[in-house]
Amino acid sequence: MLVDPDGRLLLVHGRDPATGARYWYPVGGGIELGETLHEAAAREAWEETGLDGLPVGVHVWTRDLTYGHAGRTVEVHEDWLHHAVACFDPSPARLTDGESESILGFRWWTARELRATQDTVYPPDLGALLRALQEHGCPLAPIDIGTPGMHSEG
Repeated sequence: MLVDPDGRLLLVHGRDPATGARYWYPVGGGIELGETLHEAAAREAWEETGLDGLPVGVHVWTRDLTYGHAGRTVEVHEDWLHHAVACFDPSPARLTDGESESILGFRWWTARELRATQDTVYPPDLGALLRALQEHGCPLAPIDIGTPGMHSEG
């Protein structure tokens, strides 16, 4: 997660090429062979947004998830890192063909805007999760946000 000094979270506006569904989600992606979690986060931030020199983030959340995208089922384990960054205008440096086809743009969101939007946001409770981080700070150990009751829904 890339969070600016005003507490806004950068989200990617995406489109499922198989269904046309539109949604918002945080910058991120997979870990390549031999990469650490932090190295993968820095690479993904650069590829998707052009941000170079990502500061080391704090590991705040984990989640196991199965979802559909581009006509297939995807199973992932997510590790969420909170990165404090200056606000910037994203400009992708290197996208895969699939990303080029599905990424529509970017936007910085407040927790309040995320909780109020009618747009589809993943995860759906991201506004409440971001607000909890802002109110309570980063946890000492990552919280499983895939387990009901393990985070603030407010």
